[in-house]
Amino acid sequence: MTTGPVSYDIVVIGGGASGLMFSASLDMRGRRGAVLEKTGRTGTKLLMSGGGRCNITHGGMIRDFVSAYGESGPALRKCLYRHSNQELAGWLEDHGITLADEKGALVDSSFIEDAGRVFPASMKASDVLNVLLDQAALNRWEIRRESDVYDLVPPSPDCTSWKVLTSHGVILADNVVIASGGITFPETGSDGSMLEIVRRLGAEVTEPRSALAPVYVEDYPYGELSGISLPDVTAVVYRQNRGRSGKSKPVRMTGDLLFTHRGFSGPVILNVSGYTEPGGLLRIQYRREFSELPRRMQKILEKRSAGPSGDVRTKALAAMLENDDFTVISADGNGMATAGGISLGGIDTSTMQIRNLPGLYAVGEVIDACGITGGYNLQMCWSTARTASDALSG
Repeated sequence: MTTGPVSYDIVVIGGGASGLMFSASLDMRGRRGAVLEKTGRTGTKLLMSGGGRCNITHGGMIRDFVSAYGESGPALRKCLYRHSNQELAGWLEDHGITLADEKGALVDSSFIEDAGRVFPASMKASDVLNVLLDQAALNRWEIRRESDVYDLVPPSPDCTSWKVLTSHGVILADNVVIASGGITFPETGSDGSMLEIVRRLGAEVTEPRSALAPVYVEDYPYGELSGISLPDVTAVVYRQNRGRSGKSKPVRMTGDLLFTHRGFSGPVILNVSGYTEPGGLLRIQYRREFSELPRRMQKILEKRSAGPSGDVRTKALAAMLENDDFTVISADGNGMATAGGISLGGIDTSTMQIRNLPGLYAVGEVIDACGITGGYNLQMCWSTARTASDALSG
């Protein structure tokens, strides 16, 4: 006996942070919903976040979050204001998760504007994952693991539902929520394949690239300083052919710089990495006197600024201290997040529906929005997922 395709009211593609936040937010009693996870485990990348501690959000006023997403921030304002960091913290507290800052001091959601990075007090990402899975189950969601989606077919006169073509056959859905993540750590299921599918459907996609990653440069001179960190350093990225004028628009951030064996890292580099491109310029401004640098670094700078005779050229040293310029080779391919994705210009951010594709939504890291380090990306997953769940609540 031949059976037809399985039908659902809502299908979520991706069982990571944003997909689970969506299913934990939307009660499906009286309807039928499924979360399709490509791998055998849900929430794998969530378990990796914050070094396994899960930096779930950040303190402060939600209006200050907008700038954390760079050029994408203004488009996210509706989602962030509607579903804020205070809401996320309160929801976790209501579901048994006590919160703390990175030093372990307890954080109350009512006073989250006074906090910095926010974690579960247990410092275990698994606690957050378990709450999301438990709530999704209470909301009557089916979790279908090892379900790879390889195409989507929009509704037509012959079939008024979306066809979700999977490794286990065709699934019909009235609505589809894409929560498949970015391109980094593809072993977790985030391999960018859904971006090609939505591109074929006509959605605009910004080319994805690794972000929140170390940056490698030509002739990197600081390998022997690996492990040394400098606070309050400014990194400036000059991009090629960006902006309406066609000229490079610099991106400037300040924070801690970490030297590694192969390149630059630390928060300031992670935060600008999504804007780097091969052949572009990375400028490091150390913002301190030569005498305030580590002795080993002083020796390297003296060697780099020496003339043919070996004598240190004072002007060259001073210029290097002010602007230490490098040509970018690449950002590490396995950054903590992805820049690029489904263009926000093609998404109605009051519902997270992809424009001109009724019934198709996108949330989380699959959209073209990437925050700086500190819990901003998981907050973006929450804010966009909750916005979509509002739109599909009944």
